[in-house]
Order: sequence, then C-alpha cells, then structure tokens
Amino acid sequence: MSIYKDLNDMNIDLEQYEEQNLTNFEKKKWEKRILKKICKEKPSHVKKYLGVTATVAMIFSLIIVTGLISPTMAATMKEVPLLSSVFKFTGDLGLHAADEKGLSTKLNTSATHEGFTLNVTEVVYDGTRVVIGIERHHIEGEYSKESLSDQMSNIEFLLNGEPLNDTNFSGVFGQPSKDNNSVILEFAHLKNQGGSPFPKQFNLTLSATITGISEPFKMDIPVSDIGNYVNLQPNISRKYKNNQFTIEQIMLTPITTSITTRIALLDKSTSVDFREGISIEVYDEQGHELKLIHGNGRRETNKGNSDLIMDLRLHPFETLPKAITIKPYIHLYNDYPKGTYQEDENGDPVIQYIPELEITIPINSQE
Repeated sequence: MSIYKDLNDMNIDLEQYEEQNLTNFEKKKWEKRILKKICKEKPSHVKKYLGVTATVAMIFSLIIVTGLISPTMAATMKEVPLLSSVFKFTGDLGLHAADEKGLSTKLNTSATHEGFTLNVTEVVYDGTRVVIGIERHHIEGEYSKESLSDQMSNIEFLLNGEPLNDTNFSGVFGQPSKDNNSVILEFAHLKNQGGSPFPKQFNLTLSATITGISEPFKMDIPVSDIGNYVNLQPNISRKYKNNQFTIEQIMLTPITTSITTRIALLDKSTSVDFREGISIEVYDEQGHELKLIHGNGRRETNKGNSDLIMDLRLHPFETLPKAITIKPYIHLYNDYPKGTYQEDENGDPVIQYIPELEITIPINSQE
C-alpha cells in the first residue's frame, strides 16, 4: 500500500470517506506559496553536484573537526546540497527553524540495493508532526530523469515495531524539496481524533520500494521529541445558525502551530450545515497571518450526531504571541454545496468570513 500523497490527490469527500484532508483551493494556495518561496529564496549559484572527490571531502572533514571555519565559509558550505539540510530548501518556515536552530537530528542512515543508495539525512519531531529528509545518490540510466518522490512507493512505517495505520496516524504528506534527488516526508499522530499519541522517544522503521529495484529498502530512524512547546486547551465555542465551532486545542512549537477544531451540527432539522466547509485563518495580535502547511480531519459519531474534528498544522510564530485570533470562513459556490467556486476578477475563489465564529485567545493567561 502506497501512502505517499501527491498534492493533487488529497481532496477526499467526507460523504464517501471517514477522513478529509484540505480543499483543492487550500492545497493549490499552499503549493503556490511553497513554490514561490523556493524560487525566491534558492540562491542562483546553487548547482546540482554530481560528486565530491575524496580530497575535498577530507578537507571539509578536517575543517569541521578542527573547528577552523569562519561564519562566511560555514554559510557557503551549507549551500552545497550534499552538505546542507534538505529542510533548508523547502518553503516550510518551521523546517527552516529546525535546521537553523539545530532542532533536527542529523543522520546518515542508508541502505543500498543493486547499486542504488537511499539515505535518511535528518528527522525532527515536535510533538505534533514527524518530518524526515531523504536523499538518493546521483543515478544514471533508465530512471535518472525520474524524481525520487516518483520512484518511491509502498511507503510504510513501524513505530517500535508496530505498524502505523489509519487509526493512529494521518498518512504521509510530501513537501517540495531542493531537487529531484531528495524528498521530505511527514506525518502526524491522531491523538486529538481518537488515536494514541506518539511516545517522547521511539524507533521508526521506514520501508519503501524503489522503481527498478527488486528488494524493498528498510531503515531504522531514532526519533525524539524536541519539547519546548506551549499546549493550550481553550475549549472556546461560538455558534452560527445551527453550527457550533469550537477551538479544542492549540499547540505552539518552534516548528509548528497546531490547531484542533470541532464543528458540530446542533439541529438537523435546519438546512445550513457548514461542517465540511468551514476553513480558518490564523493571526497574531499584530495581524500577521500564519501560512497553512496541511491538515486532516475525521468525523466523530456520538449519540447520533457526527462532529467534524480537524487538525490543522501551520507555520510557527516567530515569537510567542500575546494573543491568537482565529477567523473562520466558507467558500461561496455557484451551486451550493457541490458546485464550482465563485471567483473574483483575478480568478481566485470568493470567501465569506463568519464574524459570529471568530475567536481571540490570550496566550499568557492560558499557559
């Protein structure tokens, strides 16, 4: 079973399935931001290196070991793809922070079959999501033009020897990485949606099939929670028509802002049901908006009602805010609820904020 999710395959209808990821518009919006960030930030002098000679490698090793390195040279060396973090080249500001603040664990775990080497370079876990950087060595031949993400399939994880499945983790999300020879995979627990939380420390076993290679690749990855986060459980609700919108949990870490919401239908006899359509924007007290990374949701059946619980993961705040404002909104459709989005003059979907559901949460009083 392949659980690597392409960005265009993440829209699941909750009328047909138990789980839902983000809407197409939100995914396209996220993808545009990521690609724009990469194109803007990636230095023009960064090139794809086909190899590094033993002499150069020895020199770099000697410099690192002896500590004889200037800040300028250190920055230059980090731009060399074989020496730098794959997290550095994403549009995910949380992964940038993980690299820059030394929060990720650098690894050199590899497996080789039929001359093909797969290498896990780093991992980070912040209590909300696990993110893994993977690279392959430069290859030639039939599959040389195929990206590593396209080559990988049948991706499976074991946590301390036990399979991860739909009851205790979100499935795997992929992020754009620095080049075709690397991928970034991430997933989250479902503890806020009825699943079990991950331990503070655990051994993760990655298994994957590579196109053209007969034997699956298996690698063990040690994972530790970085800690250092603020966990809030405000349980604040607002009502609009027959919908109740609740902020159940907010977790602030150096690499992720995680927000858990619950949307309940209070009276089935009325006609307006926003459970599947409400999205949110998140701001600090100065009006800075956080960018969405990804999310997932599922229904929770209770006494005949079917609440929708959503876990959204966004970029981190640069500094701990004094307050967080959450602004729910819905998309407007040409033919509600299954028609196409209404669009403005720029071709962007038209949204409608719901002021009655807006919630501002002071942070200091909640710590």
